[in-house]
Amino acid sequence: VIYGALPPAVRREQAALFNDESSGRNILIASDAIGMGLNLDIRRVVFRTLRKFDGERTRQLHASEIRQIAGRAGRFGGRYADVGLAAALTPDDHAALREA
Repeated sequence: VIYGALPPAVRREQAALFNDESSGRNILIASDAIGMGLNLDIRRVVFRTLRKFDGERTRQLHASEIRQIAGRAGRFGGRYADVGLAAALTPDDHAALREA
């Protein structure tokens, strides 16, 4: 699990466990915090929603935020560098994801 308020050392530890094939951890549940400076060996990013609470209100993610998070999948140099997939759970979010 990775989320914004998680201490940086714990965030790095969680990322390392996810990236280690021998750890048995092959699913990562995360907030948009994964879009910020973590090197993750991810094949697929699935968005539960393309909305977030920004401290004041719930808003739609900006296209740049969607691209940053979705861009975690298939990163250069990882096991899945040849294929990165992004999906959304709702039809409305499918369209927004494609447009981003």
